[in-house]
Amino acid sequence: MRTGAPDLDDVEELIAADMDGLLPSVALAGAQVRSVAEAQREGVLEPLAQLRPRSVVIVCGTTGAASPATQLVIAAISSRIDVPIVAAPALPGWIGPLDVVVVAGDDAGDMVLADAAARSVRRRAEVVVAAPIEGPLRDALGGNGIDLSPRVPVDPRFRFPGFVAALLAVFVSLTQVRFTGQVPQVGDLADALDGEAVANHPGNESFHNRAKLLAARLDARSSVWVGDTVGTAVVAGQAARSLLALAGVISAVAEVGDVARLVREWSERTGSTPSESIFYDPEIDGPAPPSPPRVFVATTPSRDWYVRRRLDGLGDLDVLTGDGGSDADSGTSGRGGPPAMPTMDDLAADSPGDLVSLMVLILRIEMAAVYLRLIGN
Repeated sequence: MRTGAPDLDDVEELIAADMDGLLPSVALAGAQVRSVAEAQREGVLEPLAQLRPRSVVIVCGTTGAASPATQLVIAAISSRIDVPIVAAPALPGWIGPLDVVVVAGDDAGDMVLADAAARSVRRRAEVVVAAPIEGPLRDALGGNGIDLSPRVPVDPRFRFPGFVAALLAVFVSLTQVRFTGQVPQVGDLADALDGEAVANHPGNESFHNRAKLLAARLDARSSVWVGDTVGTAVVAGQAARSLLALAGVISAVAEVGDVARLVREWSERTGSTPSESIFYDPEIDGPAPPSPPRVFVATTPSRDWYVRRRLDGLGDLDVLTGDGGSDADSGTSGRGGPPAMPTMDDLAADSPGDLVSLMVLILRIEMAAVYLRLIGN
């Protein structure tokens, strides 16, 4: 009989604590994406290949991961593809035969999605369905539409990668529309997510497991999530949502300016900087002041060095990227020189090539949230 909460490196106890099967479910991120790649291979998206649409309209469900996934994809590709992209909570009235409509959500009973599908079919728009085709939505489609419905059953809290993959597949399939920059392939994204899931397997010790390292940094400490671009701000928001939904951890999402003010006001109020000193001795220095929130900054490998330089001095700061290296040094000052010089576009905004690293980072955060839940946070 188990007593107490399991340790992060006690594999048997972690697996025993996972009574809801969250670890296997979160590890299916790559499988979700691969199922979309398989749909591409089967020719499901072939009707899009000859289209030059007036616009691509994405109608998202009112709950779940569809809306933030849409925001991330739009942030990454909208400036690199020659077609207007519109994300809307309901179908706009101007939709017609020249448009592509993507209906995305978790709930086939959502009447907003059903209405969008029905009106799009009636107006002869090309409809792509990234939602379960059943119930009212199936009736609204009447056998029409391109089927990108989920093929891999997972907990709805882990649906984010599936939506990103479906949307990316739609835009990649518009071969008559110019798409500049590095365009990630859906299969490559699946490979990257599978690699991250394997690296964060519960059997891997914390020293080599980035999700466990992140969980340890998050344990018993309030946190603030920050992004340095529109896309990384979406990642920050998704991190806060995942921590609440999976581990019951309440964290905040803020802008860089808000965090800078927090650090300055904290230092003025306590007379110290918000850092953990190795020289602190409670018997000599007295009771320690309450710890400030730990700041987590989501960014990409190409902007990592520049973000560290920009935010140097903010105290207890973790800069997280979805690269293959370890985030164990994310609380340090980031030693070494700058990487190969990125372009101004890379530093100023998101690009399609960022999607893989950002999705890997989101999976790492979700797995860390699951580990926090299992150790009884």
